[in-house]
Amino acid sequence: MEGMSATSTSPATGSRPSAADLASQTPSGRNRAVDLYRAAAMAIVALGHWLGTVVVIRNGKLDGGNLLDFAPEYGWATWIGQVMPLFFFVGGFASATSLRSAERRGVRPADWIATRLRRMVAPAAALATFWAVAIAVGAAAGGAGTITLAAAGAAIPLWFLANYTIDTALAPFTFRWFRARPVGFTALLLGLFAGAEAARFAHVPVVPQLNWVIGWLGFQVAGFAWQDGLLPTGRKLVALAAAFWALAVAAVTIGPWPAVMLHHGGLEHSPTHPPSTALLLFGFGYSFTAAALAPAVNRWLERSARAWKVTIAANSVAMSVYLWHMTAGMLVIGVAYLADLIPGVAAGTGPWWWMKIPFLLANVAVLVPIVRRVAPIEQRQLLGGPTTWRWGTASILVVAALLSASIKAWSSPHAPVLVAGLLGTLAVWHGALRVRGDGHRAEKSPTVSS
Repeated sequence: MEGMSATSTSPATGSRPSAADLASQTPSGRNRAVDLYRAAAMAIVALGHWLGTVVVIRNGKLDGGNLLDFAPEYGWATWIGQVMPLFFFVGGFASATSLRSAERRGVRPADWIATRLRRMVAPAAALATFWAVAIAVGAAAGGAGTITLAAAGAAIPLWFLANYTIDTALAPFTFRWFRARPVGFTALLLGLFAGAEAARFAHVPVVPQLNWVIGWLGFQVAGFAWQDGLLPTGRKLVALAAAFWALAVAAVTIGPWPAVMLHHGGLEHSPTHPPSTALLLFGFGYSFTAAALAPAVNRWLERSARAWKVTIAANSVAMSVYLWHMTAGMLVIGVAYLADLIPGVAAGTGPWWWMKIPFLLANVAVLVPIVRRVAPIEQRQLLGGPTTWRWGTASILVVAALLSASIKAWSSPHAPVLVAGLLGTLAVWHGALRVRGDGHRAEKSPTVSS
């Protein structure tokens, strides 16, 4: 997650720079809309997960799921709340900006990948430590099952991090190939995606799973195109976005895909597991709409110093909010369960939505102090200099693959797999990515960069 970065101290205060310090260092040509979109996406994800969580008591035990499992008529809301394509899109833009800067400074691809992985994994390792300790304590107290269920619920957002890890590790190479042959490389990706999609409908095993990488990579590559100035502008970009919206609507009305952009039980053709043609069309419509609005958003952020400071501040805690919002939700649910306050009303009904309000307020009240506590971990990574990877490029790619697999396992509903994922994530962090003050971090001059 490329964000605002600078040295770890502010010349004026000798401490970490404030949002105002970073705002004053913003380069004049920065695409500020990218930062706003990133922060907004994280907030929408947190709110969407909180709203969509359903908890019920079955046979005296906690159970639950996704609102769409209980009330699929709310599928229309996913056309607003499914922001992950936008996040990969702006992530591609930010990665392209950062990679250009790295090339000018002679930074090796392995060093760039290691720096980005550290930024993602440091806050994730703190979350993994929390849940590893919680499960161990729960097991000692005879409540391992309940704690593991909560850990699985808290890990719901982590599929994104597993995929983003792969895209980040591939970025130095995909960006190079895209710049060399933008049309050819894009056509190759689309062809591979179409082949894997066809394999899904033909019930060919394994092959469709390739779209877990290819599908999300497509949005990253579109972000490369945006940063490289290859997308149309003005009315042409608006028309392009409208065309993709029209195709997305057609895909879910006359095509085989359901009119929902999130996975839930009972779907014959999932839109996201793995990414489908419908999701690609929807995601490009969403992303190109954001790109079309970016000039106006940039003008607003340039005029409003306060809005820009808030955007910077939000980006400095975005990863912490993303990682911990479901943990806050699980803690609130746990307290409500012990206090016998779990609502016994049907999900999606008017009374159920009214009951959501106190839970949302409690989630925020729990999340705020958590973020205050853990955000410095994220901020130290964002404000630090690049990492020097001591081994070759192949080794950092292996580390990224192990990390992605561990995070994916961590989000499993099966306790042994979940625990293995937690321990694997911690092993990768402590064994490969953590810098222990041994001089492998290069310092850089104060700056604000992607």
